[in-house]
Amino acid sequence: MYIHEDVFEKTLRYLGYNVKRVMNITDVGHLESDADEGEDKMLKGAKRENKTVWEIAQYYTDAFFNDIDRLNIKRPDVVAKATDYIDEYIEFIKVLEEKGYTYFANGNVYFDITKVKDYTKLSGMDLDSLKSATREGVELDVNKKNPHDFVLWFTKSKFENQAMKWDSPWGVGYPGWHIECSVISLCNLG
Repeated sequence: MYIHEDVFEKTLRYLGYNVKRVMNITDVGHLESDADEGEDKMLKGAKRENKTVWEIAQYYTDAFFNDIDRLNIKRPDVVAKATDYIDEYIEFIKVLEEKGYTYFANGNVYFDITKVKDYTKLSGMDLDSLKSATREGVELDVNKKNPHDFVLWFTKSKFENQAMKWDSPWGVGYPGWHIECSVISLCNLG
């Protein structure tokens, strides 16, 4: 994947295009399933390697960049650690909430995809033909109004074992990965 991306970027630059490549480092943990089950991946790694979750995140980030350097893959123009954007996620979720795109259920803030008229226009997907929670080990989140809705913010009340958590208007918790990508893109690419 990264070699392909590197060749593509270098080709675009060679052809005279201006390219700004932003890479998200998801250094905040996530559970192993979309429901209230499973162990946080970062916490699991920290226990396994006898380190803190912060040390695990930094260790694997460093290992990744050491590997791409050895492969002569150009580093991204911007390396955005998910944990550096917590305030921005919270502000963005508040805007979505004010506009009526969210709902709160059993300790989490969800994005309601039915509130967006042409939600699948860009992807061309047919939501009726998609299956939810089909990846092995992923359970369907019964708190969702729609199986394709996604979590914007997980709270402490739902995931007591999450090691990385921050204060928010919805309670102590952490961001869902969908909001990470959206906000980091907006902050760095406009």
